[in-house]
Amino acid sequence: MSHRICAGAAALAAGIVLLLAGCGAARPIKYYSLDPPEVAASPQRSDVTLLIAHFHAPTLYRDTRIVYRTGANEMGLYEEHRWVEAPALMVEEMVLQYLRRGGRYKSVQSISSSAQGDYIVQGRIERFEQVEGKPLTARVWLRLSLYDPKAGATVWADSSERDEPASSDDFSAIVAALDKNLQQGVIQLAGEIDQYVAAHPRPAEAAK
Repeated sequence: MSHRICAGAAALAAGIVLLLAGCGAARPIKYYSLDPPEVAASPQRSDVTLLIAHFHAPTLYRDTRIVYRTGANEMGLYEEHRWVEAPALMVEEMVLQYLRRGGRYKSVQSISSSAQGDYIVQGRIERFEQVEGKPLTARVWLRLSLYDPKAGATVWADSSERDEPASSDDFSAIVAALDKNLQQGVIQLAGEIDQYVAAHPRPAEAAK
C-alpha cells in the first residue's frame, strides 16, 4: 500500500512541476518599428536652418511597451508587444527625417548638435495607443510648435488628433494603423511649418 501511495505522490508532484513550468513559460516578445512617410524633394531650398528639440511625452509613452486604452481613464501596457524605441524618440526622428528629406531648408539637425538654428521645432506626444472597441482604433495626438530664438517666442503651433480604425484584430493591423495615423499627422504639421517659414522669410532672404 505504501508503495502505491509513494508512486501516486510522485506522479502528482511531477504533474505539478510540469504545470508550473508551463505557467511560467514567457511569451516571446515581438518588436515593431515605424515607417517614415514618403516625401517629394522640393526644387527650392531656403537659407533657414531648423533644429529639432527632444520631444516630450507622458511617462507611458517613454516606455517601449505598446499602450492600450480600455476606457476613458484606464490604460495598460503590453508586455509581449513593444516598439524598437520609445514613441517619443521614434516620432522625433520621423519629423526630423521628413523635414530634412523635403529639401526645403538649408539644414535640419537635432538640437543636440552644435549648429545654430533659425527656428527650433518642439514636439509633444499626447496619445499614442490602441483603443479597445469594435473595431480596434489607433489613436495618435501629436503637437508641434516653432520657436524663434531671436524673438524669444513661439511663433507657430498646432496639433493633429486622429483616430484610425484597424483593419482587423491582428496586432500587425493595429501597428499599421498607428503608423498610418502618425504619418498623416506628420505630413499635416510639417506642411504647416513649411507654409509658415515660406510666409515669414528671414531678413537675409527677404533682401534677395
